[in-house]
Amino acid sequence: MTRPDTSRTARRAGARAISVLVIVAIVVIAFVVRLVDIQVVSAATYTDEAKDRRALEATVYGTRGDILDTNGQVLADSVERYDITVSPRVALGYTDMNGPVEPYLAGIASVTGQSVAELDATLRADPDSDYAVLSKGLTLDEYLAVHELGIPWVIGVRVPGRTYPNGAIAGNIVGFLGTDEPLAGIEQMMDQCLAGQDGLVSYERGADGVRLPDTEVVEVDAVDGADVTLTIDRDLQWTVMERLAAGVSMTGAEWGQAIVVRIADGAIMSLADWPTFDPNEFQTATVTGSRAFTTPYEPGSIMKPITFALLLDQRAMAPETPVDATWIQDYGEGGTLYDFGWHPADLTAAGVLAISSNTGTANLAQLIPDELRRQYMLNFGLGDVTDVHFPGESAGILGEYWDERTRLNVSFGAGIATTIMQIAGAYVGIGNDGLRLPLKLVENCTYPDGTVVEPERAEPIQVIDQYAAHTTIDLMEGVQAYYLGTGTDVDLPGYRLAVKSGTATVAEGGVYGDKSTVSYVGLAPAEDPEYIVVTSLGLPYGGTSDLAAPVMRDIMSHTLTRYRVPPSTGERTHYSLYW
Repeated sequence: MTRPDTSRTARRAGARAISVLVIVAIVVIAFVVRLVDIQVVSAATYTDEAKDRRALEATVYGTRGDILDTNGQVLADSVERYDITVSPRVALGYTDMNGPVEPYLAGIASVTGQSVAELDATLRADPDSDYAVLSKGLTLDEYLAVHELGIPWVIGVRVPGRTYPNGAIAGNIVGFLGTDEPLAGIEQMMDQCLAGQDGLVSYERGADGVRLPDTEVVEVDAVDGADVTLTIDRDLQWTVMERLAAGVSMTGAEWGQAIVVRIADGAIMSLADWPTFDPNEFQTATVTGSRAFTTPYEPGSIMKPITFALLLDQRAMAPETPVDATWIQDYGEGGTLYDFGWHPADLTAAGVLAISSNTGTANLAQLIPDELRRQYMLNFGLGDVTDVHFPGESAGILGEYWDERTRLNVSFGAGIATTIMQIAGAYVGIGNDGLRLPLKLVENCTYPDGTVVEPERAEPIQVIDQYAAHTTIDLMEGVQAYYLGTGTDVDLPGYRLAVKSGTATVAEGGVYGDKSTVSYVGLAPAEDPEYIVVTSLGLPYGGTSDLAAPVMRDIMSHTLTRYRVPPSTGERTHYSLYW
């Protein structure tokens, strides 16, 4: 038997080992070469490619809270809108390889209504940027239409939008949002409550600009805003606005205001301005905001019951106090005062208010010092903004120093300027046993976790005592009785009313002309007032206060009916009008 050649076998094994080592060496060398290429030779190229897959950040918007009326009806709410965003660097690079960008932009423009030139300018404003917004505020249907275009470098981002489902109803109060911030009304006033807190997410994106699935990471949670509930009653607001608009139209007035206040808590149930605006279309509106808060005017004779109230509180007069009410009187340095026309001079205080004598009111006002009268007026809320603190609210004008003429004029509503809000607030004090409650427009903020926060309110002020308050109401009820059956009839069958009219001549260029602002205030039921209605019409044809009476009457009638206020009981107190 021949023995095996072990040396030959060993040589073959060694050759195989060397082959393996050579192969391994070649592979290692290949990896090394590739590594050098990646890390050194082509590092810049791969770094640029990696940028297309890096983590990007995007804002997640917290939903803005709703604005609701006192019954939970929505006055303002948030809706889904979409922004079309793009990385200009990726988009321009993509189209360089896949054809010009214009056809893609034309597709977007066909949906959004923009021009191709506008979109192209946005895209090329910063070609190296990773973020630009091509179009803002698209509806869901519009966004889906853009999505169907199949443009890989377009990304839709959900953003909050705002809508006002009742249009102009309460638009003067609710206000509106601008592009980036609230600009008016409750939207601005209660922004800290309404505004949500935006969150942040990160995600990975491919080289084609498309967000990669399952790569999103929430960095900061978004927090929704709180709902704001107002004291406004939407349905009452509609009726008040409709009646005010009709009154402005019928009298040829340039503007009108009307307010309904619940006396028990100072809640503003309705506040209408005319003309007004639809906050959905505020960009094209000719007026925005609420004149009732922002524009003071001379109140005229609706100031007289306030003067009578402070005189009664000081016991400086009684309802049947004799007054020299000659219809024309010379006051020396104070000038000459006139009433609307001749009337008997032997009026009692009750008669002075009933026929609205300026001279009689001025004579009564001088029974107490000017400084004390002014302090009462401040306590009634005149000369300062209301406790609502509405954006742009005016404090009116109540001078610190009264000359001889002003000290006479302020007693009957001239020489000062007030807003309709201040007048309504003052009458809350008269109708509420002399205790002036702060006016209230916002009931509360309700946060997503159920927490309810009520705004801080100022302390009530006991401006006058109950005797003065009740007697002033009695005298105002006498005004209503005096005008029954006349052209300014404000009778509401079944209800006793306490009323007062006011006419104030408007100064133009520092000179009083032939134009007037007319007002009417009413409290009902007079024996125990529950609601106040104040109406004002600016510069109507004719310029007499009886023009505002039907507006006040109709609003008060609807208010009493809506809230099921029982008919009046008892008889009014009768005072002699003459001595």
